Amino acid sequence: MLGVPLEGIRVISFGTGAVIPDFGKILGELGADVIKIESRGNPDFARTLGPTLDSSAGFNESNRNKRSLGINLKTEKGREVVKRLIKMSDIIGENFRGGVMKGFGLDYEGVRQLKPDIIYISSQGFGGGGPYSDYETYGPMLPAFSGMLSLWAHPDDPYPVGSNAALPDHICSKLAVVAVLAALDYRRRTGKGQFIDMAQIEVAATLIGEVYLDYTINKRIKKPMGNRNPYSAPHGCYRCKGEDEWCAISVFTDDEWQRFCDVLGNPGWTKDPKFADILGRLRNVDELDRLVEEWTASRDAQEVMETLQGVGIAAGVAQKAPYTIEDPQLKWRGAIIEIDHPVVGKRLYPGIPFKFSEMPLPPSMPAPLLGQHTDEICREFLKMSEEEIRRLKEEGVLESPSI
Repeated sequence: MLGVPLEGIRVISFGTGAVIPDFGKILGELGADVIKIESRGNPDFARTLGPTLDSSAGFNESNRNKRSLGINLKTEKGREVVKRLIKMSDIIGENFRGGVMKGFGLDYEGVRQLKPDIIYISSQGFGGGGPYSDYETYGPMLPAFSGMLSLWAHPDDPYPVGSNAALPDHICSKLAVVAVLAALDYRRRTGKGQFIDMAQIEVAATLIGEVYLDYTINKRIKKPMGNRNPYSAPHGCYRCKGEDEWCAISVFTDDEWQRFCDVLGNPGWTKDPKFADILGRLRNVDELDRLVEEWTASRDAQEVMETLQGVGIAAGVAQKAPYTIEDPQLKWRGAIIEIDHPVVGKRLYPGIPFKFSEMPLPPSMPAPLLGQHTDEICREFLKMSEEEIRRLKEEGVLESPSI
C-alpha cells in the first residue's frame, strides 16, 4: 500500500509471550513485514494457553499482522535458513531467556557478521549483563521486583494483591517500538546498525519513579492507598445502584468540592467544618467516603457520572467488557474491530489506537497459524523449489500448519 509508514521494512521476530510479540504486532500495524520464527517443538508459550496452538486468545491478539515461518532452530539446516532470511531483513526482535540466542549462533555479534546494519532489539526480564541476566522471568513478577506490587493494594489487604495484568510487559513493547524507530532513523542517516538492550524490569521501575524520589529525599516508604490519593478527597470508586456497579470520582480543589456539594443538594454533613478544605477532607477520608457512597448507592453509575461531569467533576463508570464494547465513543473511534481468524472465527480485538491524516494503515490481519506462511516465505525470499521445501519438511526442518 503506497504511503504505509514502514512499507519495505522486514522484521524477524523470535518473540515469545508478550513483549516482542506485541512489539512486532505494532510494527506490522505500521506496514512492516513481520515474520515470526517458531516451531511445534518450541512454540511461543502464549500459544499453549488455549485449547490448541492456534486458538489462544492472548496469542491471537499479540501476534496479529505477522507471517509464521515454522522452522526447527535446533537443526543446523534450520539455522542456516534463518540466517539467509536475516541477510535480507532490517530488524530482529527477541525476548528469550539470556543465552538462548547465542546458543543458536543468532545473538547480535553473530548476526551482525551476516548483516552489519541490522537493528537488533533484545528484551530480557533483567536485561543483558549483571548477576541476574540469565534468569528467566514472567510478566506478573516484574511488578513485584520493581516495587509496583507493594503499592498495588488497599491499606487493609493482608498482602500485596496486585493485578493479573502484566502491565510492564505491555509498556515495554511500546517503548521497544520507539527505540527501534529511533534506530531506523539513525541507520537512515549514518548507514549503521544498532543493538538495543531493553530490560523489562527497568521499564517497570520507571512507572513508579516518584516513589523512589520520595524515599531518597524524605526517607518515606510509600504504603498502599488503594483508590485513594494524597492530594484529593473524595477520590475513589464508589458503589452504585445495582449488582457490582461502580463509579470513580475525583474531587481535587475546594471549588470542585463546592460544586460536588451542590450536586448532592448540600446536605447538612457537607457543611461540617472538618470537610471545609482539602486537608480536613483527607484527615477524615474514611467518614467522607462512607457519606459519599450513601449518595451514589441509590443511583445508577451512568447517572452519577453524567451528573458530576455536567458540573466539571471528574467521574467515570467502572466499565466491564460488555459496556466497553458498546461504548459510543469507542465505537465512533473504531477502537474495537472484528477480525476473522481461520480457526477461532470472528472475534473482537483492540484496533489501532492512533490515526494518521496523511498515511493510510493496512487493515489488521489475524494472527497466523503455526507455520502458515512457511511455503510462501521459502519460495518468495529464499527461492526454494517445491522439492527442496518438501525435503526439508520431511527432515523436520520446516513445518506447516497441522490443519
